[in-house]
Amino acid sequence: MNAVFAPLPFTLHATTGCPPHAELALSLAWTFDATLDAAVLDEELDRRALLLPEPASPHPLDELRTLVAPTPRAPGARDMDVDCLLLHTALHSKAPHPLALAVIGAELARRRGLSIGIVSNGSEHCLAHTELPAPLLLRVETGQIVDAHRLPPALTWRCAHEVAGLMIDELEPRWLAQGRIDQALHAAELRLCLPFDDKGKEIAERKLRRVSALLN
Repeated sequence: MNAVFAPLPFTLHATTGCPPHAELALSLAWTFDATLDAAVLDEELDRRALLLPEPASPHPLDELRTLVAPTPRAPGARDMDVDCLLLHTALHSKAPHPLALAVIGAELARRRGLSIGIVSNGSEHCLAHTELPAPLLLRVETGQIVDAHRLPPALTWRCAHEVAGLMIDELEPRWLAQGRIDQALHAAELRLCLPFDDKGKEIAERKLRRVSALLN
């Protein structure tokens, strides 16, 4: 498959045209773990993409169904774990966060040439086929196909920047719960690198001030 997969500084990557979800998630993970080996991660994603079954037909729904059910959440998994969210550690986590699973699923599909994107309402994170007119989604926690109308509030397509913002929203409280105010502050600073509109920027600045106040 020979995907070009190498981390860039998140502060730079977040300001470019919208990249694939996994590429920006990789840059975010690299920010928090400089030991991340992108080549190893690239090979593992290629291996997993090759293991996806062939679609039963070219129909978009059959293509969506090829994304196998992920590893179920392990009993007693820590809700404040960060490894479940960072791309390279979530790939091997016993309890990967649904948002990370959606990014991984979208990347595996991309490597197989499937037009799969991420939809979310901020709490539910699913995969959808861009060419499927019916509102059918793949729930990443179970691998089941569901009607989007059963998952209120409404889910919308999320680009890589929006997904990275959701990841930061999940990482920040986890760092705080671990007493890592430095990492939480860094996450809040990275949020401001994303291309928000005026309202979004105001919210990001408010979140940064809230974390910064904990240092006083």
